[in-house]
Amino acid sequence: MLQLFTHHRSVSAHRVRIALNYKGVSYKSIFTDMDHARGDRLSYLNVNPQGLIPALWAEDDLVISQSSAILEYLEERYPERPLLHGDIAERARIRSFAQIAIADTHPLNNLRVLRYLRDSMNVAYEQRREWFEHWIRKAFGPMESILAEHAREHDDYSYCFTQKPSLADVCLVPQVSMAARYDVDLSAYPTIRRVYRACMTLAAFQAADPDTQPDTR
Repeated sequence: MLQLFTHHRSVSAHRVRIALNYKGVSYKSIFTDMDHARGDRLSYLNVNPQGLIPALWAEDDLVISQSSAILEYLEERYPERPLLHGDIAERARIRSFAQIAIADTHPLNNLRVLRYLRDSMNVAYEQRREWFEHWIRKAFGPMESILAEHAREHDDYSYCFTQKPSLADVCLVPQVSMAARYDVDLSAYPTIRRVYRACMTLAAFQAADPDTQPDTR
């Protein structure tokens, strides 16, 4: 059975949980306390030398780190319920949108960055909050524009680009969930909110939500 090293507050792990659930893959969650248990953190370095969540133990000699690599692995190993749909152009559109979350937004707003701003740079809470919301807006503005334009041509689609959830939805929902958890005003992004609500009617997305995960703090 696959083993997912995860954490309830990890946006990266959130997107991997969604993909695993959507594809109906059995896996064991190993909740790793990256906050307080020093022994837990040191032990985890033997699994993932980078020390970041998530990591997927796929085989005895294969541990995959980085959520994008894990998602690609799952797509190739379990193609029956694909998250990359359509022709080559459609798949490129989905990948491009997903990377806004994976590559351009989350790395700037993850916990280790915010903690570095707090602990090493002595940045006050108000400025850290401004930093966090700035990068959320920088992502959600273009995302909203892209989705709204696509929706005008495909008004019967409930999800980002297709009639079924795709990798784009898998990567969008955790970012929205995090923003909502920190009370970011999302009123300027009606299409994003509509897609989020559609996704959250599905069991695969509900089960992966951070509110359903153990709090290891």
